[in-house]
Amino acid sequence: MSSDLRQHIEQTGEVFIHQVKEWGEILSGFETSNKYELQDAQGRKIGFLAEEGSGVFHFIKKQFFRSHRSMTIKIWDAAGNLYLTLERPFFWFFSDLHVLDESGGRLGQIRRHFAFLYKKYDLVDKQGHVFGRVNAPIWNLWTFPILDNRHNQVGVVSKKWGGLLKEIFTDSDKFGISLPNWEYEKRVLSLACAVSIDLDFFEDNQRN
Repeated sequence: MSSDLRQHIEQTGEVFIHQVKEWGEILSGFETSNKYELQDAQGRKIGFLAEEGSGVFHFIKKQFFRSHRSMTIKIWDAAGNLYLTLERPFFWFFSDLHVLDESGGRLGQIRRHFAFLYKKYDLVDKQGHVFGRVNAPIWNLWTFPILDNRHNQVGVVSKKWGGLLKEIFTDSDKFGISLPNWEYEKRVLSLACAVSIDLDFFEDNQRN
């Protein structure tokens, strides 16, 4: 894995994910693919994310299937080196995000599952063991606590608004991830969980 982004995730407690919108998309309402910047606490760019796909077929798939569509998201460091690949198959009810390193090796997955009155995810390592969970009440719209297996809160994913005027014109948003004090690969999966939460709950907030 690329050293600069890895070092940031290993040594710092916060990462911000900011959705990037093109003015043509903002004015017309037609979107191409999801594009994000990874930022540190000072707003410096430390990486990029983008959904693969473009053209008419991708546009139709996104409009009809929305967040349920199959997708592949690539993550690069600030120098443009591939860092992670996130793959999510088409789903009807509950998403399942697979996390791969830069060589295609499996790091783990993020599983969303059913629960009354809660938004729940399991963080699963490459051996298939659940090592953490997200358990957020449905009335808590913007905050998603990350819990360990003893149900202690060890981190959090929270939506950061870009300002009222900005939100009127675009669904651009920012998430802050307070990373748990876990080993490196589990921190990476916490980052992937934040991306999955964004896709499941906030991708269509302009339409809604």
